[in-house]
Amino acid sequence: MTSPRPDRPHAVGEPVTIGNEFAEVRVARVETRNGSRLLIESCTSGRRVSLCPMELEALTWQTTATFSAMISRPHESLVDDDSGDPPAEPGKH
Repeated sequence: MTSPRPDRPHAVGEPVTIGNEFAEVRVARVETRNGSRLLIESCTSGRRVSLCPMELEALTWQTTATFSAMISRPHESLVDDDSGDPPAEPGKH
């Protein structure tokens, strides 16, 4: 058996799948050259995000309104990647 390459993320332990009638995600801890991260992958779309401990802690600072806003705009960002502002509503500039 070969050792994981230090320059590539590798899973630690077994992934966990969590789901309900609305969504299903697979969660795994991965080690990167910058430390541990949590990899979250949508089982339906295949989209994934890797979060560092600071980003995970930032989730605890949010209110339910933040999560409601995220859920109300599926597959969209809450902020524009370049400016940090909310994205323009369709049809508005």
